[in-house]
Amino acid sequence: MADKVVVGYLPNWLGERFPVSSIDFSSYTHINYAFAIMVSGNVPEWTDPAAIDTQLNQLVEGAHGANSKVLISIGGWSGSKTFSGMASSSSSRKEFIDWNVEQITKYKTDGVDIDWEYPGRQGVGCNAVDDQSDVSNLLTLLQELRSAMDSAFDTHKEISIAGYAEAFKTDIGVASNDVTAAIGKVLDRVNIMSYDINGAWNNQTGPNSPLNAPDGGFSFNSAIDAWISAGVPANKLTGGLPFYGRSTVASEDMTKSGSIYQGQKSGDPPKGDSDDAEWQDPNCAKSPSSLSGLWKFGNLMSQGVLDTPTTAKAPWVRTWDKVSSTPWLFNPSTKIFISYDDPLSIAAKVKSASSKGLGGVMVWSIDQDSKEGDLLKAITQNN
Repeated sequence: MADKVVVGYLPNWLGERFPVSSIDFSSYTHINYAFAIMVSGNVPEWTDPAAIDTQLNQLVEGAHGANSKVLISIGGWSGSKTFSGMASSSSSRKEFIDWNVEQITKYKTDGVDIDWEYPGRQGVGCNAVDDQSDVSNLLTLLQELRSAMDSAFDTHKEISIAGYAEAFKTDIGVASNDVTAAIGKVLDRVNIMSYDINGAWNNQTGPNSPLNAPDGGFSFNSAIDAWISAGVPANKLTGGLPFYGRSTVASEDMTKSGSIYQGQKSGDPPKGDSDDAEWQDPNCAKSPSSLSGLWKFGNLMSQGVLDTPTTAKAPWVRTWDKVSSTPWLFNPSTKIFISYDDPLSIAAKVKSASSKGLGGVMVWSIDQDSKEGDLLKAITQNN
């Protein structure tokens, strides 16, 4: 199974908190360097160009030394504001494409990852959206990008996109399976974001990234099946694996019924791990300042929640949900609920991806694992 890819996203805002030297390049075939953002005009922007220059050069050197690849990832949740406008005309697409060719040349990277969140539908709240044309314009953008990179470089440069759990469907505009299948032909890979399926925005608790879900709900497996049904070959798909969990406040003692689906309090999530802090999107006033409620798996281990990768530390109670094949944690005194992935649930997802013939798996994000690399080990041992 050595031909399976393991794509890991590396957030570029981490700096010295997670230096490039911390990356296990022998286990990741691809590093997506995230993000250059689309917040003004047609050309991506680096938020800290000087720091990026040093970090990206170090990343490329380390990855290439281990025969791994580096792609520049563009967009993200808070960096997709002007994708729609850029993709709508040939002249604006050319500006975007020219920038990418220049960056690949400058940093000797191996391609481009388009993380447009989302074509044809709103994301953060401030994005331009054309629900009739975004997906077809994305296809044109990718075709032109492919042609430009083939002309500019002697070696093949990869193109991937981040895809959401539903694939591209007619209910978000005129996109059809034919358009999605055509997108699949021009791409090297679709990295499926099969996480953030449940959270504080719902009226009940639930798994962040269920392997399967009851009553036809979204899940890791349903997302994969949707993209395959839409015409993208399985070997061009990666299943997304979250190295983090989400917390909410339950309405009652969840240990009494033992169900992962129970009532939860409305509003913002509680504070997550020690890295969680109030954050206001500087490019979107509609996105209010709030805590995320996120827990990195490594911090669950180091900050008194987990005793071992698969056992909880008192007063936390760990329960395994058989349908979603994920663990969850509950603190009876605070009523805080955490849905997350551990080595067992990661292994289950990796095995499922393999059984469906996927090209591999994708991780958000590299830095969130434990110091011992427990989740990455679960991937490499089952991929």
